[in-house]
Parts: sequence; structure tokens; C-alpha cells
Amino acid sequence: MTLEEQIADRLSAVDIFAPLSTEELRQLAAATVGHVFAPGETLIRAGDEGSSMFVVHNGRVQVQVSDNGTARPVAVLTEGNFFGEMALFTGEPRTASVVAIEETEVLEIGHDAMKHIFETNPDLAESISWTIAERRASLAAGSQQVAQASIEESAGLLSTIKRFFGLR
Repeated sequence: MTLEEQIADRLSAVDIFAPLSTEELRQLAAATVGHVFAPGETLIRAGDEGSSMFVVHNGRVQVQVSDNGTARPVAVLTEGNFFGEMALFTGEPRTASVVAIEETEVLEIGHDAMKHIFETNPDLAESISWTIAERRASLAAGSQQVAQASIEESAGLLSTIKRFFGLR
């Protein structure tokens, strides 16, 4: 299996990319950049600008939010987990910091790589906005208004994604 095939295989297991065809996954894999981080190294910092997302290829990272200036761990992500998708799809600043727990390899998917795929498959923006809205809703689960909020949020996300990528 070539490196590109390994990357495409990893990306195919990421729910946000489920709507992509095999060819689109291959294109995305070709445009993906790998990075290796040492234990304790910061991958992204809350508040930073960014227009890419990351998939953990191997290793583990800790997601931290600032709680009155103190870093508070909220999640540990492992192989196949992803983070930073809001920055990639909407250009929003990073909402959390992510630090490597052990030596970790991540795959970075940038704005240009996604833009190319959206241009060839404009319907993709809609399915990705649904996936992101569902992911956010499951984090805030338990509310009666989740389904309606999810529909409204998906529509809002879709327009934000389209605007950020210059789609009609």
C-alpha cells in the first residue's frame, strides 16, 4: 500500500469525509500534509487563526480549553479522530488547544485541498455541514430542541462554508 493509499484509507474512516467518493478521497490524500509532534508539543493553540483541520494518524493528543487562564483537558483523541474542522470549513479561530501526549503523527487538510473538492462536487458542502451540525448536536445532546437547532445550524453552517470557499 502506498503512502497516499494509506492516507486515503485513514481519511475514508473519518465520518466528516464519508460523503467523498474514492477518487475525491485520493485527491484529498494527495494534498494532505503529514506532521510529527513530540510529547508535550502544542499542535494548535486556542484563539489562533487557522484554515486547516487535522486527523490523528498515529499517537494521542489532548484537547484543552482555557478555564480562567488554566488549561483544562476535555478529551483525548487517538488514531482516526479529527480536530480543527471548524477552522477548515468556516475560518473560525481555533476554539481549543491540542497538545501531543506521545509522539504523534497528524494529517493536515488545508483550505485549498477542500476548495478543489467542493468545486468539483458542490453538494458535498451540504453533507459536510450536516455532519458537523450532528457532531455538535451530539456534544450538546439531551436537549429537546436539538433536532430543530441542528437543522437551523446546518443551514447556517452551509452558508458559512459556501461563503468561506466562494461557492454559489
